[in-house]
Amino acid sequence: MNRIFVGLMLIMPVLSCSDGTGNSNERDPGQTGNPETVYVKEEGSIRLVAYNVGAFSKEMTDSAPVIASMMKEIYADAMVLNELDRNNERHNYDQLARFAGYMDWDCWFGKAMDYRGGEYGNGAAYSKDLKVVNRFVISMPKDTGSEDRSCVVVEFEDFVFAGTHLEVRSVNDRILGVQKISRELKERYAGGSKPVFLGGDMNSFPDSEVISEIRKDWDMLTPKYPTYPSEAPVNCADYIFSLKGTGSYEVSSSGVCSKFYAGNAAVTSDHLPVYADILLDR
Repeated sequence: MNRIFVGLMLIMPVLSCSDGTGNSNERDPGQTGNPETVYVKEEGSIRLVAYNVGAFSKEMTDSAPVIASMMKEIYADAMVLNELDRNNERHNYDQLARFAGYMDWDCWFGKAMDYRGGEYGNGAAYSKDLKVVNRFVISMPKDTGSEDRSCVVVEFEDFVFAGTHLEVRSVNDRILGVQKISRELKERYAGGSKPVFLGGDMNSFPDSEVISEIRKDWDMLTPKYPTYPSEAPVNCADYIFSLKGTGSYEVSSSGVCSKFYAGNAAVTSDHLPVYADILLDR
């Protein structure tokens, strides 16, 4: 049985350290000593993170080194990242590979579309301690929307982590994208022993038609706290879900990260990262 420990999510609309369990993981930034992180991670858990990094350039020239330090601070194990450039005119290098290098991680890029002489899309980056079984990309061509989209998928030995960035202008395309992701991942993994997780910027509010469509097949693991815009968040757009009918797990903690010792989340991107700590039944 999948057990999700989620507390009351609507008591406070914005928390500097939000935890989906209803418990506070926050350390006092004014305390003496050298605290490791604001976001305490339970021993034995796998910390999944979803982060729209805004091509590492929304507010800073290159926020990748800072974000890498932030992810090390919170002991992230695997991430899905949105809005990545790859060898195009805006950034003439592979942003995901460079970020993974800062982390000493491996990575997998999921092209969404051609962009300014190169590519643009989503990515997954993850610890080398996680054994990869398979990697692939689900393409979502536009119908009435503004651009093609993609879902990057990495299957590990014990679980699957996918990441997507849904269409911004067209509800129809967002729903079609959700349906395609759900259909393909159910065909591969439904009834199996591995839990399947999906994270990313869904460009949708929690009470929207799009999130209702997602929740037909997926459980929401992260709280409904605002993630956008990062300097004064008012909208929840970023989530992590788990696919119903897949392997067993527990969520020991989940939340939105707005406070780091290693960097300022208000300027590293225009979104805040979300995380879920997963305990796997092995």
